Amino acid sequence: MEKQVKKTNIEEKQETGIAGETAEKPEDREESVPIPEPLIQEDEGEAEDNGTDASEALAALATELEEARDQMLRLRAEFDNYRKRTAREVERVRKTAAESLIRELLPVVDNLERAFDHAGDKSDGLAQGVEMVLKQLCGVLSAHGTEPIPALGEVFDPNVHEALSHLPSDEYAADTVMQEYERGYRMGDYVLRPAKVVVSSGPAVEKEEAGTDGGAEEDA
Repeated sequence: MEKQVKKTNIEEKQETGIAGETAEKPEDREESVPIPEPLIQEDEGEAEDNGTDASEALAALATELEEARDQMLRLRAEFDNYRKRTAREVERVRKTAAESLIRELLPVVDNLERAFDHAGDKSDGLAQGVEMVLKQLCGVLSAHGTEPIPALGEVFDPNVHEALSHLPSDEYAADTVMQEYERGYRMGDYVLRPAKVVVSSGPAVEKEEAGTDGGAEEDA
């Protein structure tokens, strides 16, 4: 009996041990390993540093973008100015070339006008031929922007008129062009040749009366 009881006790211990080992699994015996506090602090510091670096990188990119935009605007403005300067230079060269040719043609126009004005019979074939050539030449000049400067009866303008002399006139008021010796021409606002004119100094009677009155006042 005792052997059986002991055996039974041993079996119970074995069974109890087996049951205990079965009930308690290795996973249940594992304990959570605590993370050292210094490691946690280093990770948070690295996250903060990464965030700061990203903000600084974005700020640097924004600055570079703004600088690139300003540079592009400056280049565009410089290109527009260059294009305008080039266009003005081309126009100036074109006008200069045309001016040189037109200046040489103006004496030809003057001679044709004199020939037609001195023709006795305007209905003569030769006079009509001269008039036709004169009109054709004036049409070519007009097509290139050349036009005569108004002179006779106009107020004297030193910018477009060249006064050869001043004479008294009862017909024209003072400082008015009374005669035109040579016609002037201009191309737009540019004067190719000023008109050579005689300017009225006003009625001669007024001068004589002024001289008489002045002499009387001096005698008085």
